[in-house]
Amino acid sequence: MSAPLYDRAKARRSLFHTITYRLVSQLATVLSYVVLVRALRQEDFGVLNLLYSFVGLVGTAASLGLEQTLRRFQPEFLKVGNTVAAAWLVKRIARLRFVSNCAVLLLVLLAWNKVAPFFGLGPYRTQFLLFCVLILVYFQTQILQLTMAAHMMHRFSVGSVAMLSYAKLISYSALAFAGVLSLRTAIYADTAAYFTIYLFLRVVYRRHCVAALPAKIDYKPSPADRKRLLRYGLFNNFNDAGTFFLESRVDNFFIAGFMNAVSVGIYSFYLRLTEMAINMLPSRLFDNIIQPMFFAIKPDEAAQRVPQYFTFLLNINLLVLWPLLGYSIVYHAELVRVVFGGKFIEESWLLCVFMGFATLNSFATPVALVAQYQEKAHIQLLSKMFAVYNIIALFVLVPYMGLYGAALAIGSSQVLKNSFVWWHMRRQAVWLNAGTSLFAGVALWGAAVLVCYGIKALLVAPPLLQLLLGGAVFAAFALVHLRGPILCASDRDMLLRLFPGKEMRVLRVLGLLNTAGASGAR
Repeated sequence: MSAPLYDRAKARRSLFHTITYRLVSQLATVLSYVVLVRALRQEDFGVLNLLYSFVGLVGTAASLGLEQTLRRFQPEFLKVGNTVAAAWLVKRIARLRFVSNCAVLLLVLLAWNKVAPFFGLGPYRTQFLLFCVLILVYFQTQILQLTMAAHMMHRFSVGSVAMLSYAKLISYSALAFAGVLSLRTAIYADTAAYFTIYLFLRVVYRRHCVAALPAKIDYKPSPADRKRLLRYGLFNNFNDAGTFFLESRVDNFFIAGFMNAVSVGIYSFYLRLTEMAINMLPSRLFDNIIQPMFFAIKPDEAAQRVPQYFTFLLNINLLVLWPLLGYSIVYHAELVRVVFGGKFIEESWLLCVFMGFATLNSFATPVALVAQYQEKAHIQLLSKMFAVYNIIALFVLVPYMGLYGAALAIGSSQVLKNSFVWWHMRRQAVWLNAGTSLFAGVALWGAAVLVCYGIKALLVAPPLLQLLLGGAVFAAFALVHLRGPILCASDRDMLLRLFPGKEMRVLRVLGLLNTAGASGAR
């Protein structure tokens, strides 16, 4: 009898693959972004980010709840060994996504001459046509990555992300070195990278996931399963539609309409810096592991395990977010000057605003997982009513506050939306050590910020030296933080179960397995 798909050994192996590949991927992403920002003209950089906003627009308009249905039900089919049903679901989702994407892109092209000039995109129709190919390949690649993750083959799903990052880095570097990195060549490079990764994942999927299945999959879901799939997809179709108006990509259209493409570039630059930072959150690093494991919790164990999972995900997110927020408050300008040559430095406080809202929204992923586990898609759908608030806030704030108005509108709307979901899931989404964790975070990292501001005031030094000194101070405070009450006893027990091997020694040295200073779960 084969081993269970979602057992602890496979989760642990997937965890190491995810850590390794995502850290490598993040390094390449940062380097490629530095090359892109430094080499592209400001207007080209703004237009490229505006074009990438169409990924979210198309993904929303053509959603049909497809990816969310795949995330939710493929692990369920695989857990009971129904690989035929899982393969059928992947095939249907991929076909439906391709057709719906083509339909939406065609509508955009038909309306181009009337709509594009409002956003300053009138002269860029040819570039958008090229970008359409990228959009189609992007979503097919995403479906295969989700599939590999559901099969616990994270060495391929996460490994493909690392391959994509390095393909972009190599392409950007070569084009920049040759002096030909432009909007058009950047689109070519990105499209080629996505197409290469898609072909790689397609071969892997055929070889490792469906090789033993018949060439023609003759499967029909039961009436009950069909009803669940359709209901879940329907709710998430509208859920995804609301999500688009609650995510920062939609801000780009408002900024382009009220301001200009250069402003889009500035806003996207600081938003992207924040995204690269929060991509290091454990809930982001391990999302493709956490989701299948979370959804595989047995119903009779949910009352105990769901609050523990929720607390664990929230606390380990804050382990990263508190120092990131503090460091950005002190060194936002120095970071931009040293790494990006001072480009867009005039609005560097935007980085602090984005990081502040990222910290406030640290519970977004944990509470969304709880709602998805309970199949409360209607709650997530209702939470999208705050999209109306976001649109109104953008119309009001952007003309008067500019980029900071856009950041305030999207950040506050996301806080309200996530709080709404938590309120309805509060009996399951319980933060077991909320008081002690919050007090420890604010007190410790507030002190770190004051120390670093003191160093800056007393010591006149080049920006690079200031960054290094600040890094040393924050590293020292981090060692104190790891031993403090931000993690409760159940969090440390979960780490012990996830890392029972040699790596346990490293965790113990860091203080993550020392429960003496931790508050017990109450």
